[in-house]
Formats: sequence, C-alpha cells, structure tokens
Amino acid sequence: MMRIALVLVVALLLGGGLMFWNRFAEDRVAQYEESVPRDPETGIMTGGEPRTVGPADTDKAVLFVHGFAGTPNSFHDLPDQVAAAGWHVHAMLLPGHGTTPREFAQTSPQALREAVTQELDALRERYDTVVLLGHSMGGALATLAAAETPVDALILTAPYYRITYRWYYVLRPETWVGMAAPLIHWVYRPPQFQPVNRIEARSEILSYTWIPAAGGRTAMILAAQAQSDRVLEKITMPTLLIHSKRDTVTDPTTSETVFEQLPAEDKDAVWLETSDHIIFWDFERRKVANEILTFLTHVAG
Repeated sequence: MMRIALVLVVALLLGGGLMFWNRFAEDRVAQYEESVPRDPETGIMTGGEPRTVGPADTDKAVLFVHGFAGTPNSFHDLPDQVAAAGWHVHAMLLPGHGTTPREFAQTSPQALREAVTQELDALRERYDTVVLLGHSMGGALATLAAAETPVDALILTAPYYRITYRWYYVLRPETWVGMAAPLIHWVYRPPQFQPVNRIEARSEILSYTWIPAAGGRTAMILAAQAQSDRVLEKITMPTLLIHSKRDTVTDPTTSETVFEQLPAEDKDAVWLETSDHIIFWDFERRKVANEILTFLTHVAG
C-alpha cells in the first residue's frame, strides 16, 4: 500500500508541475507573439518574409525551403548569391512559420507538403530548369516533393531524417519527443541557443523562441515519410548533399545512409568539419555557397 501511495503522490506532483508549466508557457507564448515586430497586414515577423530575387528573363529557377520553426532568413545571403549567378530564386515561407507558434501548432504535415508542391508547380510553369533546395525539415520536405514532382536537381543541406543522438539521451530523441509531446505543450529555446558555432551569428538568425510540441511531432512524421523506400527510389535526379559532421540537430550518419540509398547516378556529398546545423551562417558558409553554385552550374550545363 505504501508503494501505491508513493506512486500516486509522485504522479500528482508531476501532474501538477506539468499543469503549471503549460499554463505558464501559454502566457509566455502570448506575450512573445505580441512582442515580436511584424507586418500588420500579413502578420509575418519582420525579417521572416518570403523572398524572390534574380533576373526576370532567365529560364532557370531555384526553390529554397527552410527548416523547422525557421524562416527564409536561415539561408543568410545565399539566395542573393544564387540570383547573382543568373538564377531566379524564390525562398518560400512554410505555413505556420514566420507568424506565430500557435499557427505552427495547428499546421499539419500534409499542409507543409502541399505548400512546397504548389510553389514547385508554379516555378515549373515558368522556367525550363527548376532546382529544389531544402534545409533541415525543409530537406525532408524537398525529398518528398522531388519524389512527387519532376525537378531537374535536388540539393539537401543538413536534411532532417533523424535527430542527432547523444549517449546521455539514453533513448532516441524522437522517442522522448513522442512521449513528452502529449504532456508538455511548449518548449522554450533562447535565441543564444541557435545551432551555429559562429557565436556572433546567433542573434541574426530568425526563428521561433517558443516551439510547439505539436510541431515536433509534425517534423517527425515528415522525416519518417521522407526516408521511406518508396520515396527514396524516386530520387533519380542529380543530387547534392551538404552536411556537417558536427551537426547537433540533424543526424549526419542518417543523412549519409539515406544518400547512399538514392538511385541517382549523378550525386555528390560534401562534409563540413567546423559548422553546426545552420550552415549558411556558420564558419564554412563560403564553402557551402561555392559548392552549391558549382553544382548549379553543372546542372545548367
């Protein structure tokens, strides 16, 4: 009986703590949403807008797809560099992103997939050559879109197929997310915790500081879908993978495994040594840009 009573007491304490945290977090999320500067008409956070750059008379285009809880700002100045090389560039803003975390919590995996496909279809109607570039969760989305819609090439940058594992996690991170998500509704990530080793860049990267647990489940669903055999067997277009061996967010080993499974004959993997996850802002950002520009030149013939 004593053991049963002890279990009940612990459960009540944990339950009370979770209720307190969720109420506290709800208030903080509301305050955060009110404090963020945004366009009064679109509701998009200042600096998180979708971007379209490049010449109007070109026949080639690149669609940029950003990652989890982020915005096109994650790509730094890469869209401008690609545009300067003669490409039309559209860096889209995913549904539920760049607005409010509550919107992200309500955004389904299917809505994210459809948004990418729609942007891709729009570019294919106007341009002869279309390349798809995805980062992090955007890499999973790009993989899925490339398997459904014809593209001329695919660029995967630190793609999310699995979260990086550390021995002290004990269980897989996805397992923890799956167990915690129904109980803990929000997670706080301070701006200084941006996954980039170049410290001075952390304050420049725009993403949500309050992350909905529902969004984590959504990303996990997309990652699982993207690495299924029926999807990977359709990735036959020229493909470039760029990933850091020191990525603390998306697992480079899984990316390598997925890359090796791709049937594409024209494919190349570039491994970074000193960067973390947001490679466009990190120490090897120039190498990343050069590799992508070289690949695009190859694709354009």
